[in-house]
Amino acid sequence: MLRFIKFCCSLALLASLALAQPVVTWSGESMRLQSAGVTALPTGWRLTLTMGNDNGNSALGSSFRRWWHCEVGGLDPALTQSIEVRIANAGYTDIILPVWATSTNGVTFGGYARLPVSAVPVYQSSQHVFTFTKPVGVSAIRLAKYFPWTVSAKNAWLAGLAGHPSGHVRAINILGTSLQGRSIELVELTNTSIPDIGKTRVWIHSGIHPAESTSYFAVEGLVSFLLSGDPRAEALLAQTILDIVPMANPDGVHLGNYRTNAASSNLENEWAAPYNSVQPEIIALRSRIESFMGTSAAPGANPVRALLNLHSSHNVAYPFHFQHSSNPSFNLSTNNSGVVPAVNAMEGQWIGALRARSSFVNLGTTQTSNAGAPTRPFVESMMHDRWSINPLWTGAPNFLEQVMAITLEGTYGYGPVSGVWNVPDDYRTMGAGIALALGDFLGVLPALSVTTLGIPCAGGTQLTGAFTALANGAQLDLVASGAPPGWPAWLVVSPYTTNLPLPPTNCPLLVSPDLLIPAALNAAGGWSLSVFIPSGLNMDLYAQFVAAAPVAQGWNFEPSEALRVVSLW
Repeated sequence: MLRFIKFCCSLALLASLALAQPVVTWSGESMRLQSAGVTALPTGWRLTLTMGNDNGNSALGSSFRRWWHCEVGGLDPALTQSIEVRIANAGYTDIILPVWATSTNGVTFGGYARLPVSAVPVYQSSQHVFTFTKPVGVSAIRLAKYFPWTVSAKNAWLAGLAGHPSGHVRAINILGTSLQGRSIELVELTNTSIPDIGKTRVWIHSGIHPAESTSYFAVEGLVSFLLSGDPRAEALLAQTILDIVPMANPDGVHLGNYRTNAASSNLENEWAAPYNSVQPEIIALRSRIESFMGTSAAPGANPVRALLNLHSSHNVAYPFHFQHSSNPSFNLSTNNSGVVPAVNAMEGQWIGALRARSSFVNLGTTQTSNAGAPTRPFVESMMHDRWSINPLWTGAPNFLEQVMAITLEGTYGYGPVSGVWNVPDDYRTMGAGIALALGDFLGVLPALSVTTLGIPCAGGTQLTGAFTALANGAQLDLVASGAPPGWPAWLVVSPYTTNLPLPPTNCPLLVSPDLLIPAALNAAGGWSLSVFIPSGLNMDLYAQFVAAAPVAQGWNFEPSEALRVVSLW
């Protein structure tokens, strides 16, 4: 009888599990699998997720089988369940902690996060195997190899940029449409109140390989910093035009492809013959780059000076660049490996600038590329071969600069903190570093500067200032002279200016009196102050020295000229 009861209970348990069996689907945006199997386990379920090639195209190799993303519905919200996942037919072998999003109603999902570290996969028998616990209350989950960024997410992000109050989003243009009719947008950022004459143009595109999503988060961080109002961003936008394609291959993203568009074309390879390509995504990018550059006979008004090609890579620990090998004997027809030495040197300068601005990138090791010789299938090769080595471009009568064009790869593993898996915010922070590095590379960030506003007045009170660079910061020295000895005096400091005529000569107060620092004049009417500015302390302030004395009718003032003091690290 006892055996019979146990047998019945077992049947009841199996029946309940059968009724609540999960259902795996991959029809949602950016999702891809080839097939899925569900097996009951004593305390939960085993999901066998078999990866498929881009577009389900069996003719593609394993490198086109590196993205998986699916939804698991029909989970019992009343139960805590163990979920064992086996990723089969994978086109990658490196260990990546997957991400998940959960839902309590099977419809609305929260944001994606890394699974608990207890779910770090083990690669065994050609499968990535990991286990996690589904908590009570969750009825559906979404699982992915890494954080996805969908076409819908891109569209929402662009909508948030339109009409940005900074006035620095000049345009969000549609360069063209994909094979399936999705828009390929270009975001152009600059200080629109300043004419374009003399501005340097930077081109950045991401997502040629659609599931390499670290590139999208870097772009988010880059744009967020540029529109933040930070004085360094303002200095950059005053002297540059940044053209950013946030998602170059929207069909591939929507379809859940890793490397190709809807026609199973690896678009990166199309740069080998970009003017022969029939792929609409390449035509859209190539045509706009061409319009900016122009030709040696008719150069563009603001040709591209730097180009960043953003990707993600497997089997590498930290973000890195591909620097093209220097070839002093470069010849496009007979010796086309790498780039000419001057372009290699510019790439080295850029890499050094970004390493200095991003601790994450500084962890990586630069790799060497021969630019894909002999076919040269990269956008960097197009920029080098069409413009940088053209003597009619760099020589008389144009004397235009060569283009620094380079690939920057993100990775799927750890972030800048040792042993902690990276998340999108790590790449957004890297994006801000890209902005600062561009400022350094292009020489448009006034790292430490003191400039004069106004002129000394008739009374002769003057204020001068200078920075002295130190190992861990800088010393700011302010010196006042020519003030009437014995008068009360103040250093006026504020981030804001004003224009208030002061008696008796109407010499103006140029700095808003937000902070008044008392100053004791010496016998000669002088005063000085030295301030240490540590590295990383960014400021943009105005200072003016004012001496004042009471008279029968009120006060007499002797203000100096004003100084603008800027430290941008």
